[in-house]
Amino acid sequence: MQYLVTMEYVEPGPLFPAQALGQMVEQTILPSFDLLAGLQAQGKILAGGIPAGSRTAVFIVEAASHDELDQIVEGIPWWGLMKTTVAPLQDFAKRAANDRALLERIKAAA
Repeated sequence: MQYLVTMEYVEPGPLFPAQALGQMVEQTILPSFDLLAGLQAQGKILAGGIPAGSRTAVFIVEAASHDELDQIVEGIPWWGLMKTTVAPLQDFAKRAANDRALLERIKAAA
């Protein structure tokens, strides 16, 4: 099953010390990019990236179950800093088949 995952950075607010930014980049952000690149090389992430100029990551994950998807997403080091949205994706051919069946029901009812 394929899932569209969007992870958007949550601003920590004015109490976040500026000197902590370097530590966060080193310990959280760069390891997350490395992990995502590795998952893409393994074929678990099919496509994705960072929309230019944003603090958001968007990618498509191939996972056998919701549980596997949870493990992947929660394993990304920046998971606790990001607002995560997930949408299961429906295959184009399957959706077309569903719509064709709907069309036949509409025609039969008319």
